[in-house]
Amino acid sequence: MSRILKCLVCVFVAGAAQAQMAHEVLLLVNKNSQPSLLAANVFAVVRQIPKMNVVYLDVPASAYGGAATVTPEEFTKLIWEPANAVAKGRGIDGQILAWVYSVDFPIRVKTDSNDRKQMSVGGLTFMRNKMPGLSLVEEGKYLSKLFSGPNGRVKFSLSALSLGVYKNGLGMDAQVPPEAAYLQGGLGERMPLPSMMLGYIGEKGTSIDTVLQTIGRGKASDFRGMRGGIYFVVSDDVRSTCREWQFYPAVNELKQRGVAASVVTNFPAGAENVMGLLMGAETVDPSTIKSFAPGAMAEHLTSWSAEFQKPQTKMTAWIEAGATASAGAVVEPYSNPDKFPSARFFVQYASGCTMLESFYQSIACPLQSLLLGDPLAKPYAVPLAVKVLGANRIDGDFTYIAQAKSRLQKVEILYSFLLDGKEIRGVSDDPSVYVRARKMADGYHELRAVARLNHLSQFSASVDKPFTVDCMGRSVSILPNVRKAGKCEHGIKVQVDGAELPEKLRLVSGEQMLDEKAYAPDAELVLNELLIGEGPNRIRAIAVYADGMEVSSAPIDFEIKFSADS
Repeated sequence: MSRILKCLVCVFVAGAAQAQMAHEVLLLVNKNSQPSLLAANVFAVVRQIPKMNVVYLDVPASAYGGAATVTPEEFTKLIWEPANAVAKGRGIDGQILAWVYSVDFPIRVKTDSNDRKQMSVGGLTFMRNKMPGLSLVEEGKYLSKLFSGPNGRVKFSLSALSLGVYKNGLGMDAQVPPEAAYLQGGLGERMPLPSMMLGYIGEKGTSIDTVLQTIGRGKASDFRGMRGGIYFVVSDDVRSTCREWQFYPAVNELKQRGVAASVVTNFPAGAENVMGLLMGAETVDPSTIKSFAPGAMAEHLTSWSAEFQKPQTKMTAWIEAGATASAGAVVEPYSNPDKFPSARFFVQYASGCTMLESFYQSIACPLQSLLLGDPLAKPYAVPLAVKVLGANRIDGDFTYIAQAKSRLQKVEILYSFLLDGKEIRGVSDDPSVYVRARKMADGYHELRAVARLNHLSQFSASVDKPFTVDCMGRSVSILPNVRKAGKCEHGIKVQVDGAELPEKLRLVSGEQMLDEKAYAPDAELVLNELLIGEGPNRIRAIAVYADGMEVSSAPIDFEIKFSADS
């Protein structure tokens, strides 16, 4: 049977800092997979992903089992179209800069009968479901606009930038190489769509427990980046020699940032607190490393490291050994360094970018890449604290004020605001926002303040301010007595207050409706735990009135743990 644990009413979430921001992420969940629900539930809470940004997709086991391969048509039908439709329907499509896939999703798209011309799911996502010339994919000659150089075609090295800067631009006065003039005005509508997967638990993958541990390691790494422990391992193997030229320049760039890296000929077996490792080998045993530091990335540039039906060491071996992320190719990539992270990954990382931002600035052709781990890990980001001042209950329009602090001196702090997950005030130096309560529904709401440094990496922090609107005297609350209604079901009753009575009652988790019934004083809403999955969860009751107003209760936060017979 299942149990609801740790019932917490109205939990206030403290502010958290980041480079890439939580409200810029769309979190994709496979509703047919309990591991997918669990990983997403944990990641959403750890990284403060707004419930508005969580999308449940109907992906059958045939799409993620076995070789985990789909056709372009299946990718479009199962993932691309429904995910975009939900984001657009909720009005958040304009703020999304990256996708995060939970577990139990396909990893490969069969774009051609020739295995070497096939793409990863992440690659087709990056291209916004528009297939490039497949010869460019096979040869690694497609050049990502997010790649920060250098390689055979890009002779310059760009500074680390956040995804938001890539999209919105540096300004027309910015000094950039002529070949990167697009960065002045930003990519705008041409912005690709980066993505990562929280883990792979299919054939020869890891366990779901390992995925959860990886998310925990990513969170533990924030602002605690090691000042050493990065290894570039060289050998006579072509997998190593193909990108050896990158190693010493990266060592020098990292040194300028106060981070020590080493070029070595021996694998660092027995090393402790390894923060990063790049090498090239057909087989490797990551378990011989004594310990990885939280936030570590390791990768071994080999064929089929993300094609789990083939030989050679898999990328998941690094995750199992304690790394927070790794990269691999879903097909035979040959020893093409443009298809793998360059050594400058660690330069971007040490500059404060997230794991995802660092990957995409270091991979010239990411169209066959599978990226696993915590995309929002940010060991070298600059901490920033923010809070919101204002009333907990309002009965008219009200101005809230955010206050942010940074340890950096003489920096400009910019602010933006979201109301119930949607942006209501864009970025400016004004720390206040005017909330028009008279145009809102009564009941519970959340105001998210986002503060960011006016910096290339946009170090940022956010905090949620819960408040209640009481303009019309309508309110609803969840009663504490919960009835066991079935194996994984619970009966929940609510209390409605005010002169008017609603027409309907709903039970929701974020934007996911769990049950709906016509209003009656003794109406009971049913919570089916299988719909929301294990891990940390949040539910609210909604009272729907004749005039269309939807009044929300304060949320109840709790954890679900399934026992063996669930």
